[in-house]
This record gives sequence, C-alpha cells and structure tokens, in this order.
Amino acid sequence: MSLPLLINQYDKPEDMVSDLSKAIIHYYGDGPSPEEKSAWTFLGKNIIEMKLDYPILVEIPLFGLERADLIAVDTRNAIIVEAKGWRNVKRISDMVVLADNAYHIDPCYQLNNYVSKMKFFHTSGKIVNYTGILYMYNHPEYKSDSCKIAYSEEDLIKEIRRIGKPGGKEDIDTIVAGRFTISDDLIDIIIKNGNSIIRDASLTLLSKGYGLSEEQAMIMHRVQDALKNRENKTFLIKGESGSGKTLLALQLLLDAIKNGYKALLAYRNNRLLNTMRQVLNLNAGSVNISSLIQYYSTGRGVGIGERNFDASRYSNMDLIIYDEAQRMTQDVIKMTQSRSNVKVYFYDDSQILIGDEAGTQDNFRRYCTNTTEMHLTGSFRISRSYLQLVRHILWNEKPPDTLNYEINLFDNISNLIEDLRKKHTDGNKIGLLCAFTESKGDKKNPTSVQNRRIGYPLPSNFDLYKNSGLDIYWLMDEKTEYPRYWRGELDPLKYCASVYGAQGFEADYIGLVWGRDLVWRNDWKINADAITDTIGNNYSLKRMAKKDNDVAMTLIRNRYYTLMTRGIRGIDLFFEDQQTGQHIKDVIDRIRKDAIMGYDKL
Repeated sequence: MSLPLLINQYDKPEDMVSDLSKAIIHYYGDGPSPEEKSAWTFLGKNIIEMKLDYPILVEIPLFGLERADLIAVDTRNAIIVEAKGWRNVKRISDMVVLADNAYHIDPCYQLNNYVSKMKFFHTSGKIVNYTGILYMYNHPEYKSDSCKIAYSEEDLIKEIRRIGKPGGKEDIDTIVAGRFTISDDLIDIIIKNGNSIIRDASLTLLSKGYGLSEEQAMIMHRVQDALKNRENKTFLIKGESGSGKTLLALQLLLDAIKNGYKALLAYRNNRLLNTMRQVLNLNAGSVNISSLIQYYSTGRGVGIGERNFDASRYSNMDLIIYDEAQRMTQDVIKMTQSRSNVKVYFYDDSQILIGDEAGTQDNFRRYCTNTTEMHLTGSFRISRSYLQLVRHILWNEKPPDTLNYEINLFDNISNLIEDLRKKHTDGNKIGLLCAFTESKGDKKNPTSVQNRRIGYPLPSNFDLYKNSGLDIYWLMDEKTEYPRYWRGELDPLKYCASVYGAQGFEADYIGLVWGRDLVWRNDWKINADAITDTIGNNYSLKRMAKKDNDVAMTLIRNRYYTLMTRGIRGIDLFFEDQQTGQHIKDVIDRIRKDAIMGYDKL
C-alpha cells in the first residue's frame, strides 16, 4: 500500500485509516499520530458519505513532510482540498494564524503553496490544471481573500463538481505515477522574477512554488516578533541538506528590508556569496540588495565576525542572518553576538569542512545568549529517503525503507559524462563535482596542469584517465566562473567543482567523481596521500589527515555528505577506487531489494 490512496475504494473510513497508516509508515518510516488518525476518520466518513463520482486521492506527498489532504480529479482538472477542523482561528499575519490556542501556518497560504507546487514542480502540472479549495468544516467565521473557502459539505460538493467531468484511471495515474522535480531552482527564480521579489518576496516565491512550509513559517513568525519587540535575541536553526535554509534566509532578509529594518545576510563561502550578490543586484528603494550580502569571515579580519570589521558602516543593525553558520570558528561565533539585536544562525554540522570550523549545536549554546532553538525537519530539495541512504553509507545510520531518487553508478567515466550530457541536452541543469584530490588548483595560472582534475597527465601521476580523451579542469575564479557555472552560462562538463564550490548550490542532476581520499576496506579508511586540499593551512583536510585521523574522518564524511546531496532529481557516481565503488553498489542494491520485499509484505 503506497501514498496517495483512493478514497473511492473504501466503504468504511476505518479501513481507509488502517491502509493510510501502513502507507505512511512505508513512505516516511514513522507512523501517524492519534490526532492524524482521528482527522482521517472524520474526513474519510465525510467524503465517503458525499458519494461523489469523482476519484478522490487522500494524503498526497509533496516535499519533505508536507502532504495535501485531498485531490479530486476530472479529465483535465484537479482541485486540491485542504481540510481544517479548527474551532477558533485568529489571523496573526499573512502567513500565520492562532488556531485552537496554537500557532499554525495560514491555511490559505498553505493551500496556495500546495497548488503552486503541483503546478510547477509535479510532472502532472504540465497536463492537469490545478486549483484549490479550503474546507473549514468547524469554523464558518474564518474569512480570507486569498483562497476559496467551503464551510459545509454542500459547499465542497459544489466546488468539486465545478471542475468538470469525473476523471478515470488514466487521469488518476497521471498524478499518482507522477513525481516532483524542481523546474527552476532558487537562483533561476530570482533571476527571472527579481523586481517582483523585491516588491513582495513572500507572495512572488509562493506563486512560483517556493512557499514556506509550516516549520519555516513558524521560524519567520518568531523572528518577525523579535524584530517588532526590539528584542536582543538569537535564533539557532538547525537543518540538514535540502531543508530550505537558504530560501528562508533570503525571505527573512527581504521581509526585514520591506518593513524598514536594517538587515544583512552573511556567508563565509565566497563562491556562494558572489553568486547571490550577482543575482540580487536589485534596488529596493534606495538600497541595493547585493550590498546587504556580506562575509561573516574572510580570514583577513574584516568579516562581520572578525575584529577589524568596520562596524561604523553597519551600526545599530536590527537583524543579521548567518547562512552556512557551521563554518564559523569559535571566535567568529562570539564576535557575531554583538553585531545586531536579532541574530539568526542557519547551520548543519554535517557540513563542517575544515578543522577549525566550530558551528556545532554545543558551541552555539556555549557562546550565544537569549537563544531560541528550532529545527527544520522537512526536506524541500531532496528526497528524505535519499538523505537516509547517504547517512547510512557514510555513518551507518538506519537505511531507508524505500528509494525514490535516481541513482546511477558507472564503471567508466566517459559513460558518466555521456549520461550527464544527455540529461543536459534534455533541458536539465547539471553540475560536475569531484573529490579534492589528484590536483590542488592554481589560481594564478589557469592553464596550469595543477588545474586539471580529469584527464592526463595529472599532477598526482594517477593515470586512470590516460586514454579517456577527457580534459576537465577545476573551476577557479570565485567572482566570475562560479556564478556563471551555477547560473548555467558555462559548459557544465568542461569544468568541475570541489566541495567548496558545491556547498549551497544545486542542480537537477549531479555527477560526482568519488576520489581515493575515502576508501572502503571493510570499513572507511582515509588515504591521506591522495588528498590535495590545503585550504585552512594547519586545519586543512590534508594536514588533519596526517595528525588527527578522527577529526579528518569527520571532515571527509561531511564532504561526501555535502557533495552527494547537491542533486535535486538524481546523482551519477563514478569511483576512482574500484573496491569502494563495489561496496556502495552492494549497499544500494541491498536497499533496493529490501524496499521491494518490504512493499510486497504490506
């Protein structure tokens, strides 16, 4: 039994609830709460008694943990139904309500978000015209201009019947067999809709499928409250790869500017910073947004979290948002505490890359005051089951029950390049990533052999690519090459990026060359001789691999976690160490087999 289910096949709501519970466990790994079961029982009974001719799907998975309650299907259209049984609702903002004594995302915002995601990111959106209706079956006083609302069974039946002739099996299959894929990533959306985003970031991003989840909306609400109340407050927001940290950071910045607050968005990653500056070279009144994107750490002492920062230029800041804050040192964490009234740190300590980076939960708790901790558990960009697979491979955590993500393993690098080229020709955004091994790069001399990563000869004398005919070089220039590469303006298969040029970026498909730095020999082992990464000097991966194996193992696992989670739809893998490749192939094959067997038992 898998999600979504078809309500029409049930005569009793309890049978539907039983099957839904099994499907939820299979899809997410965790069972539903008693409250969810109670809501399903009521709604199932409600819908079954309506005796509609339309096929009606229930609990349709979207991104992360989000699910649409119902979709009624006709031959060309579908209407998404978001059902709420709240008895008391008070609007707090355009995005948040107080319902039955708890804060929730505004139901019309939530509904419009689901409609946009199905329109823009689901494969059925090219065929099916999606609309939405909010079903407020316990609260007839709730009003909103932003979505249609049904307050009774009769209202809901009328709205469903307006969509057209009831659909058949083929129409249902278009939705059920479809899948989500990001048609435009966040950078693309900003480039195409910059002026609209400046006028109203929340509404524009919502209309393009980039609405916030309830978790994200609650974080935004808490930060907005702290700004309104002039609090000295620190928010620690933990979220793993693909959880929407950068989207939320951008919305926080633009919302603060719109409401007249003095705000900055800060990074350490110069490649990501320069890309964001270029795409946000937009004016909001007298302020150019790109000027509000600053370094929190530069290594030269002039970042926001460093001692020589010119605080007079940015005095009395209301809000500073620190993205990728796991890359802060302890000194930077302490210094940033004094730079603004409200501080927001987005971090994922599984993406710490250098030995002196200290942006962990423990260190934020140690050095920050007046803290509120929140967690982004949803995954917008990447399948949660795939994230589980990556963590299982690298840290031996629990394997996923299913794999709804495209994974291709290649024995020949030319075949990987050919596959990526085909995906690119088909209109997909792609990127090529490599382990920081074999060559160290040379910024001063673009044609240096030190910039060759795939080809022959390599500085390391590794001759795997001797007869491949390939000649692929590192991206080197942070201000020109990297922004152009991730905006799709350079041939993505003439260059490759290291982990420093991958963190914070995404593409439909990623090709990853797994190097000889992390190899499988009945357990994970570090091969220090293959590592060429000296960034961070005494704290670099190369230095740590020589003097502290435990720290180096943490860093190198983090690197592969980062590299493996850049693709939205899938990943192509090539292993420079054959034994390592065989091990990971065996792991993936076993999980795929177990997933099929587990599904058959339901």
